[in-house]
Amino acid sequence: MTTPPKAATAMRWAAAASCAAEPEDAANEVAESLAATLGEGAADLILFFFTAPLVPGAEVLASTLKRRLSPGCLAGVSGASVIGAEHEYEDGPALTAIAARLPGVEVKPFVLVPSAWGEAISDPLEFARHTPGADRAEVVVLFGDPFSLDAERVLHAFNANAPGVRLVGGMVSAGPRPYANALVLNDWVAREGGVGIALKGALRVDVVVSQGCRPIGPPLRVTRAQRNIILELDGQPALERAEQVLRELPEKERKVLRDGLYVGRPARGDASGRGDYLIRNLLGADRDHGALAVADLVAEKEHVRLHVRDAGTALEDLELLLAPQEFDAHAEGALLFSCNGRGKAFFGRADRDIGTLQAALGGPVPTAGFFCAGEFGPVGEKNFLHGHTTSIAVVRGKAAGTAGGRA
Repeated sequence: MTTPPKAATAMRWAAAASCAAEPEDAANEVAESLAATLGEGAADLILFFFTAPLVPGAEVLASTLKRRLSPGCLAGVSGASVIGAEHEYEDGPALTAIAARLPGVEVKPFVLVPSAWGEAISDPLEFARHTPGADRAEVVVLFGDPFSLDAERVLHAFNANAPGVRLVGGMVSAGPRPYANALVLNDWVAREGGVGIALKGALRVDVVVSQGCRPIGPPLRVTRAQRNIILELDGQPALERAEQVLRELPEKERKVLRDGLYVGRPARGDASGRGDYLIRNLLGADRDHGALAVADLVAEKEHVRLHVRDAGTALEDLELLLAPQEFDAHAEGALLFSCNGRGKAFFGRADRDIGTLQAALGGPVPTAGFFCAGEFGPVGEKNFLHGHTTSIAVVRGKAAGTAGGRA
């Protein structure tokens, strides 16, 4: 019998959660559970996620976890809701965390300072200086504050200067206004900017990006647009053409419109599949000019498609994309980043995303994450900011099996 390489067998992950109202109590409870699972020795990486009631205590959470566990790298962010290995915590104070001992893995953290990213966009050397370890990384875990960090510029920089490197994570979501969130990286605690961790070496990561919307009607060609305003679709006023599509829908299809109407922009090629679209909010309509406002820049000649939120489709899509995981080697750990529009209100019952993931992985597998205000994930060879999706990273030792691979 062949013994697997030591790095693959020695990798160890642990997850824990607490609903304690006091930050120090929550951090101590989580630290005790993580230490009990990991055993002797410091963790190489700890990621933690906390809800709005714990944001004022972000420094206490970080200092307590550091003192108790002495991690090589500690990063945490705030979310409207957070995700543990068994539950999605959608109400009240909650802290979830995942810790890993990663022999043979290079863990390189970096801070995304908003003022630096103009230069980092255009200069590959500046990009490399601001993102140590990102080049040829197996995966980069990325978190950002939506009020201070231009996520599209960051993604453009990664796609241009670190091609093929996949990003997972999302925009923090605990607060609805500037400086209402918290981001932590080791001794750095801030209310703006972003955090990244590049992982490279003896690990294999499968990334899954699953949609929460489905297309309705045919693809529509943008024939006139100004930035995020669509003026014409198929040569007609955009609003008129969109209403025409909606009128032609069967009655049962129209019922789902009450959950909102969205615009899907092509992420790759002709966007022939439902996973090929970037879902964007429809901000409004101007009947006088027949225009539609979209929460993204829109290019003329591209084909967009109207979408609706659909829980059944979202669950089916997630199950389909996770199906190959059932035939792969046992996963060591996972990260789960869901849109803050999912959860119990969307699916009609709690714990749908985490439950589906654990079922596919033959759980329980140590898992943590949070509900985001926009999720990062790849489509093809490029990384995008998504809406209404779930972005998942499933981690295994590099020599843990031959099935599966990059998703």
